[in-house]
Order: sequence, then structure tokens, then C-alpha cells
Amino acid sequence: MYANRPKIKIQLEPIDTILEATTAAILIALWMYVIISYSSLPETIPTHINYKGEVDGTGNKMLIWVLLGITTVITVGMHVLTRFPQIHNYMVNITEENAQHNYRLSSRMLRYVNLLTLLLLAYVCYAMIQKSFGDNFFMESAMTYLIIVYSVAMPIVLIVFMLKNQKAPK
Repeated sequence: MYANRPKIKIQLEPIDTILEATTAAILIALWMYVIISYSSLPETIPTHINYKGEVDGTGNKMLIWVLLGITTVITVGMHVLTRFPQIHNYMVNITEENAQHNYRLSSRMLRYVNLLTLLLLAYVCYAMIQKSFGDNFFMESAMTYLIIVYSVAMPIVLIVFMLKNQKAPK
């Protein structure tokens, strides 16, 4: 299926570079925040916070590393996938004529998805740490709104990219 698709190098445009740099900066900042905060964390930290901002699950503070590890694997994994657009799924047949356009759009969409997913997971990590310090900053309704915004923004991003893709050379 993928063997017949052209393998071409897609040059990054400024928006792609900005998306990648922003994603990398947020991931590095998240690591620094966890490293700096870890020694101050109590042995038991919140592992689940309901929509009201109430803790309804706790665990060992080592679990923050699990969340950070999962976040890193997802972020790096999606970044790696942007480098192989020929293996992405497309709604059109990929040819030499339309490969550049479709590959660029698909990789860019994945960069947006990666950034939005990282922002959500970084917020969860931040919220767990802040809640363990007794701080409710942006906890109660903000998380609910963040999830709603994420849930609305992601399909919009995908639809915009799909509509742009329909204008691609066939």
C-alpha cells in the first residue's frame, strides 16, 4: 500500500518550524518544571481530579514520572511520524503530482495535533503538581473548559486541513 507512494523530502515552512520549536520548548519546560518540583512533592500526590477540582484518586509521587514519560513518548512519536508522510492515511490516491501538497498538509496537521495534545498533557501534569501543593490555580472549572476547548479545537483543525486537502491537485 505504501510501497507505491513517492518518498520525497518536504521542506519545512516557517509555520512548521514554529510549531516544532514551540512543541519542543513546551516539552523541555515541562521536564524542567517536574525536575524542579519533584523534591518538594509530598509522597502521595493526586492522580485523578474530577471536573469539580476534587481529588478522587491518589498515588505515589513517582507516578508523575510515568505521566511525563507517556507525554514524552507521545510527543516524540508524533514528531517522528511527521518525518514519514508517505505512511499516513489519505483520502486521495497519492501520486508524484500531488505528493508534495498532501504530505505537507498531513505533516502540518500532525504537528498541530502534537502541540494540542502536549498542551493538554502538560496541563494535567501541572495540575497534579499544583494540586499536591494545595493550589487550586485553574483547577476547578478550567480543566473542564480546557477539555471542551481541546475537544472542539481538534475536530476544527482536522476539518480545516481536510478542506484544504480537497483543493489539492488530484
